[in-house]
Amino acid sequence: MSTSNWPSFLDNPMSIYNQYDQEPDLNTCDLFYFLMDERGTSITLGFETPYMPQLGRHEWVSSGVNSYEFYLMFSEVTRLNITGWNGPADKDITFRRGSNGDILARIESRGTSVSFQAESLSLIKSRVSLVSRND
Repeated sequence: MSTSNWPSFLDNPMSIYNQYDQEPDLNTCDLFYFLMDERGTSITLGFETPYMPQLGRHEWVSSGVNSYEFYLMFSEVTRLNITGWNGPADKDITFRRGSNGDILARIESRGTSVSFQAESLSLIKSRVSLVSRND
């Protein structure tokens, strides 16, 4: 399964559906944060998108913001495999369920391959901000 339905993998899918009618495509978001925490065996991915929440809080509906950041934390990570790291600008992210119900995650791009298995996935933080873009 592609990540087009990634909120269905969240412990609480409403954490994103309360913000979006249609969630952002992870493959088009900037993956700017990748943290492996060996103490809690977790991986946190941070994404940024100019695709603003349609159902956001009042303070998010402002002409002064143009960026939405959100952080996804995978818990109880096992079977981590990383080959190369070239900064996944043009990437393919996939999630699927394993036979035991775990999440099997894969991030692929030119020069980069990351895969791991996790027991759960949570949206742990989100915020809006104003960023300068070179579009």
